[in-house]
Amino acid sequence: THSRMYVAKRKLNELSSHYNWAIVEMQRNIRGALGRRLALRKLLTLVEQAHLNNVKERERLEMERGVWCLTKLQSFWRRKKATAISFELRQKMQREIHVRRAMETERNLFLRERQIYERQLEEFYKSMKEEHDTSKQNQSKITQDQIKVRTLRRHLKNEELLNAKPDNSECLATEKWKSDWEAKIESDVKGMKSHSIHCLEQPENSVEKQTRANIRKRVKGRVPQVLARAKERGIPMETKEAKHIAREEIIHIIGEEERARLRSEMDKAFLERERLKGDARLQSEAKEKDAHSRATIYAVSLVAMACRKWRARKELRRLCLETYEKKFDEWNHAFFYRNIITGDISWTKPKAMGLFEIPAKDEWKLLRDAHNFPYYFNPCSMEMRWIPPASRDMCCGTVHHTWWREYPVRIGQCPNFGDSELNEYDGKWYCEECSPSYSRNT
Repeated sequence: THSRMYVAKRKLNELSSHYNWAIVEMQRNIRGALGRRLALRKLLTLVEQAHLNNVKERERLEMERGVWCLTKLQSFWRRKKATAISFELRQKMQREIHVRRAMETERNLFLRERQIYERQLEEFYKSMKEEHDTSKQNQSKITQDQIKVRTLRRHLKNEELLNAKPDNSECLATEKWKSDWEAKIESDVKGMKSHSIHCLEQPENSVEKQTRANIRKRVKGRVPQVLARAKERGIPMETKEAKHIAREEIIHIIGEEERARLRSEMDKAFLERERLKGDARLQSEAKEKDAHSRATIYAVSLVAMACRKWRARKELRRLCLETYEKKFDEWNHAFFYRNIITGDISWTKPKAMGLFEIPAKDEWKLLRDAHNFPYYFNPCSMEMRWIPPASRDMCCGTVHHTWWREYPVRIGQCPNFGDSELNEYDGKWYCEECSPSYSRNT
């Protein structure tokens, strides 16, 4: 009992010591956890405070950097703007210098360009005139050449008809026909000989057997003649050999008989062919005669129709020359055709004129070139000149010659024709723009 109590007491002491140790450990752990929590809270507070300080510092630095960048940007922009303004001023000064130099050299350049342009314009109108004259010469030459070609063709056709080789097609056809018949005769003769040999050796029907009997009969009658010829020539010959020779001779005779029969058929066929050929020749001659008469009538009708067409075209051209007139347009530098009766205008030539051309009116036109310089052009003779023609009355007014591009502006005589009004006070011709009445009205 005492031992059990001792053990139980000892056990109780151990349990109480373990309980106290557990309570101490629990309290230590709790105090450690609470300390760590407080330390963590304090650490987080310190971190957050440091973060706020860092944010404020970063904002301050960013503000300072933004101010610095803005300052730099403003200074760069002011420098760039100043550079652009200076560049513009420099460009303006250069343009002014260039304009002054251009104004100084413009006159010389214009005069040089004017000389080149005048030369080119004169060469252009010269080439146009040469082309116009050449086209007329070529047209007349083409007409003459066409007449020569037609005459030469007629001569060549007549010579070809006179020197034509004779038509030997009929002779060639006859020769071919004869050669075909000869080939047929030879083939039929060979066929007859082979047929005779076949009948002698292997007859197949009663007709061939009858033929064999006839041939044998003829061979039997031919054997004495063969023996007699051999005896006359002194040639020893047996009956068997004579029979073989007689057989060959009879087969040859049969072939010759077939040849003679076929030649008689060929002669009959040739006579019939010649008769048919003669009939066909007579029919063809009659047809050719009829066709020649029809061709003669047709040729006469063609010649008459061509003559009527030629006269109709000639009359139509005369009416066109009376109805249309050819004029020159100063603005478009091209010819146009005007109907005198209806007033219609067309840029194309009337089709009724064909290859012929309506002559333009012999008159002078005032034209302007690319530099607005006046010059005079005659559409009929295709002549161009810079000075006014002597055959026309010029305007006696004075105008500003602005086309010279010089300062002060040159003043000179008006380049227009003076066909508008004759001044009764001074007896001079004026154009519509320079007439005194037009000046008073305007």
